[in-house]
Amino acid sequence: MVAWHAVGAIGAVTGKMIAMNDDLVGFVRSKLEADEHDVVRITSLAPPGTDVILDSTIPMIDMVNAVIDLYAQVAHLDTPVREAGRDFEAGRAAGLGAAVRLLAQTYHDSPEYREGWRPQA
Repeated sequence: MVAWHAVGAIGAVTGKMIAMNDDLVGFVRSKLEADEHDVVRITSLAPPGTDVILDSTIPMIDMVNAVIDLYAQVAHLDTPVREAGRDFEAGRAAGLGAAVRLLAQTYHDSPEYREGWRPQA
């Protein structure tokens, strides 16, 4: 009975972690989309002949989106519980998860940001 209870508790924690990881991916994607929209809008509003120095912003947003896409593929493995034989994938998920959490801190002032997304020391 105790073993089944422990397995159920681990499953519940893992399920919450997976949902939190999915929410993190969605949060960062929505913020990046808004940033990209703002860059395009600012560029389009600039008077003719004005240099708008945002050339690196869109490529940076694209690279962050690439990291998010990589993490989204393995986010379900970024949990404290590791499956036997999946150490590489779990390690990859943990590393990408740490990167995404660091990137998400850019938006820590947003009301949608969750303290549980902060990288752990």
